[in-house]
Amino acid sequence: MPMRNQICPGPQPGAIQPHHLMTPRPLESVNRGMLSFSFPVRSPDPEPGIAHVLIVCQANQCRSPYAAAIARQRAGEGSVRFESGGLIRGGRPMPETGRLLAPQYGLDFDAHRSREVDLADFRGFDLVLAMAREQARELVVADPDAWPRIFTVKQFARWIEKNPRPPGVDLGPWLDTVAADRPRTSLIGSDEADDVADPVGLPAAAWHSMIAEVAANVEVIVDGISRVR
Repeated sequence: MPMRNQICPGPQPGAIQPHHLMTPRPLESVNRGMLSFSFPVRSPDPEPGIAHVLIVCQANQCRSPYAAAIARQRAGEGSVRFESGGLIRGGRPMPETGRLLAPQYGLDFDAHRSREVDLADFRGFDLVLAMAREQARELVVADPDAWPRIFTVKQFARWIEKNPRPPGVDLGPWLDTVAADRPRTSLIGSDEADDVADPVGLPAAAWHSMIAEVAANVEVIVDGISRVR
């Protein structure tokens, strides 16, 4: 039976679930001696008036699930849908520290299992946000034509404040036009100004720091791409 990634099923009023399930192609992985399944993240079906945003980290176990869940809380039942994925094989739960902290933020990741982005089929997302330059580079290498739609979370939070989205334009095609001339050197190496540090294996303080950093940037992004009708 397909497992849907319900990363924010708690009572938080603004929290919403993904509105679509990607075409299933199960991948198997072993977690703590148990076989689990995950489905690749692929381009969503187009929905008139709806923007689809993909948030990517390395494993889809820590940063990107939190970022997508916080974005859903902020966006509510609006015109933007958020999905998350990773760049390695899926099927893994969130580390215990992240799961235990989640209720403090109105979230629940007990059912979360990581999912791998299909690098041959993510072009259908209007915006792709990586948690660090490293993941953004891999996405651009996989699909160079997607460059105008690929940023790190921190990069896009700064960019959308300086480049307001005009009323009545679709997000993806608009980015294809106005964001293509960004300098590609912005993805070289690593930079704390653009990267969100991975808290995996670190104590709770590192998770709280990651969550606060993600929330501050995601709120700017959600407001910037959602306010236009």
